[in-house]
Amino acid sequence: MATQLKAPFGTPLCSDGITHLTRMDLGGAGQITIEGNYAYLGYMYGPEGTSILDISDPRDPKVLSTLMLDNPQSHSHKVRVNGDLMVVNCEQRPQHGVRRDPNYADGGFKIYDISDRTNPKLITYQKTGGKGVHRFDMDDRYAYISTEMEGYIGHMLMIYDISNPSKVEEVSRWWMPGQWVAGGEEPHPLGAEHRLHHGMRHGDQIYAGCWASGFAIIDVSDITRPKTLSTYNPRPQEPEPSHTLLRVPFQIGGRDIAIATDEERVHRGPDEGKPHAPLYVFDVSDLNEMKLLSTYHVPEEDSPFNEPHMRFGAHQFREEMDDTWTYVTWFAAGLRIIDIADPENPVERGYFIPEPGQGTDAPQTNDVEFDDRGLVYITDKARGFDVIDIDALRKKT
Repeated sequence: MATQLKAPFGTPLCSDGITHLTRMDLGGAGQITIEGNYAYLGYMYGPEGTSILDISDPRDPKVLSTLMLDNPQSHSHKVRVNGDLMVVNCEQRPQHGVRRDPNYADGGFKIYDISDRTNPKLITYQKTGGKGVHRFDMDDRYAYISTEMEGYIGHMLMIYDISNPSKVEEVSRWWMPGQWVAGGEEPHPLGAEHRLHHGMRHGDQIYAGCWASGFAIIDVSDITRPKTLSTYNPRPQEPEPSHTLLRVPFQIGGRDIAIATDEERVHRGPDEGKPHAPLYVFDVSDLNEMKLLSTYHVPEEDSPFNEPHMRFGAHQFREEMDDTWTYVTWFAAGLRIIDIADPENPVERGYFIPEPGQGTDAPQTNDVEFDDRGLVYITDKARGFDVIDIDALRKKT
């Protein structure tokens, strides 16, 4: 899309074939999860923690309930759902210019009974350590938790059995060399920047973004003894920290493929002016050696919100793939729809750039999810929630 986009401030921009259905003025959200006619939002800043929305009418979503935070230092910006169980994180909220409180003690995750979506009921609060839990994955039996823990530097992986949600049990731990200082390991030179962002399970592997230390594939064929199979670190060529690694659930061109993103930081410091956070495509046919096939960058001219102070690069994609299209949130460049049918040459098929949230000078498109009708739901890290229809785009391509 090498065209200079211009539009009146406050007007969403989109490619042909995309219809904007609605926008809600909701607080900035870190994650959206959708099951059936319900959307679940985890808020970045509070005092709200998590909201449940009825999206049966996608043009008029309605908030059914909102959990409020107990501790003003916390946020619960991540949420996942399995049937009538909802899991949310508890983490000390990062605040620019505010020193971390070493006495913060509310880190962990909570499991709720949401059989009544208007009245979630707490089942379990699982305490962890440090500043608590960041992003995580879960399935019918296990939760794959990225958290700080006593004796470790930076977030590491904790696997919990949640099959009995009223009695959560630790199953195993995984960390990178240099994190377990209480076990005698020499601290890594990157300190807490050498950490797990989060991992997602596919079969007997967990695919992990490891912040300043790139990406890792972890063997969990023995869930009690996770072990590293391979790693890939794109730094120093790509200066932004690594966020998400996702195994594509089908082969493309006879190869096993994974896609990944880095996350552009708010304050880039000496990296200002260097390449923005990209999308990666890997060949993971050999689990012991990740092979980079391509790196995709959105050009700055593809969004009108491209001033030096604006957070522009990639963040997160939809964590499910039905075909070779991936839906990637790109902060000030909105939502980008990218086709990896040719893994060496990704092609953009469409885009949606929402209006900036109230009181902000650029969108901060943060997370994306689909419902069963194929409608797309997009959150803004600062403020805003949009619903779009891409059916016409799919049909024309």
